[in-house]
Amino acid sequence: MENVVYVLDPETALFRAVELVGAVTYKPISDLLGCTVTQLIRFDESHWLFVDEKGLREGLRAFTLFDRHPQPLGGKIVLAGNEGSESYHSPSIDIGEAASHFQCCRPVIEPVFATDDVVQSKGLIPAGTLADLKVRIERRPPMPVHGSA
Repeated sequence: MENVVYVLDPETALFRAVELVGAVTYKPISDLLGCTVTQLIRFDESHWLFVDEKGLREGLRAFTLFDRHPQPLGGKIVLAGNEGSESYHSPSIDIGEAASHFQCCRPVIEPVFATDDVVQSKGLIPAGTLADLKVRIERRPPMPVHGSA
């Protein structure tokens, strides 16, 4: 495969090799991200991450933690190779090795049920009744998908 990039979707936690038509350039990468403003983050000395500059926004259902970056990343992430030249190319790192640097996260709402009859200021809450909702962040490693999508 030529002109391949790796695309991480935090909602599905799938990390896929995607073959581009033509060269590895900003336009097809922005199209994969679904954004107009792209931010570059250094992955290592031979690779860059392309992320949606405005990916962290209201209504976010999932995000990604990258172990070499202090802030969470919103939206899809594209990994491409670049070793100081002006053009980008296919990654030289194995997709599984690249995936080990990410955690896909999503908020999870869990119901909490009353276990005993509880008397509160508003009255009796019978056992088995919804008493509260707790929010936690679920973290999962990306699942590399070998081969092109």
